[in-house]
Order: sequence, then C-alpha cells, then structure tokens
Amino acid sequence: MTTQPPADLIEAMEQFLAQITPYDDPAAEPVAAVDVRVGRLHASFRLTDRAARALTEALGRWTDPDDAGRCGDCGGPVGRDLVCRACGRLDGIFGATVAHHAAQVADRPD
Repeated sequence: MTTQPPADLIEAMEQFLAQITPYDDPAAEPVAAVDVRVGRLHASFRLTDRAARALTEALGRWTDPDDAGRCGDCGGPVGRDLVCRACGRLDGIFGATVAHHAAQVADRPD
C-alpha cells in the first residue's frame, strides 16, 4: 500500500506514531511530550520510551536530499549540483572531469 506524504507536520507526526503504536506496550507510560504548532493549528504528542527512541532514530537518520557530502578542498557542504556552497569548487569525480574538460576547452586556440 502506497501512502501519500503528509500535507503538514502535524499529520506527519500522527502518521509516524501510528506506525509505532501497534508494536508499543499498551501499558507503557509517556516519557516525553512533543508540541507542534503549524500556523493556527496545535497538537501535543505524548511519547512512550519506544516512540521517543523511534523519533530520535528517525531524525538522526534523515539526510537532506541536497546534501552531496563535503568538499574535498575546504570541507564545506556540497550541493546536488556538486558545487561547494562555501568555496564554489565543483567537487567529486564528475566535478573533476568537468573541470578538466573546461580547462582543455579554455586552452584551445580558436
């Protein structure tokens, strides 16, 4: 079954906790609370230890889709376009290939 991504943060949290609830101990007491405000909407979620650990793990595993690693030159963040956001260097093997080709083209006499 394919589900659509949630329209907002509150719905996302509800869906996330709905995935965990069937496996949680029904007698488990809440150990944490998360309050979410989106515009005028507000929701408070009471998390059991299992839900809190699952949320912590999910947040820790998330990777920004624009994160393509670190620049080999300055260590700054490299975006999807393989350009370092700090120094502007085109990074990676593809970047090196493009830079090499650009240098060859620049050296050609017209």
